[in-house]
Amino acid sequence: MPMEYLQGLARDELPLIESDVVNIDKLRVLRAAGMVEVQLPPVDAPLQKAQVLYITGLGRATLRAGGWPSSVPRLQPHCDLEPSFD
Repeated sequence: MPMEYLQGLARDELPLIESDVVNIDKLRVLRAAGMVEVQLPPVDAPLQKAQVLYITGLGRATLRAGGWPSSVPRLQPHCDLEPSFD
């Protein structure tokens, strides 16, 4: 389902390249709904690769409205440095 895929994208570092044709079809649906900005290959292209650029504000708002986390990364970077506000 495209919404589960969108949730996964929200946790990934973008931009990213997608080559799974099933996921590219989901990206076509999400782009048509205005939820992602993506460079899609032609439908009849022999090599199917799409570049997901970002999730739009509408996509993030839809995730929040549906109870999906919209920006929790899959891997939390660890930093021992204290933040500086100078």
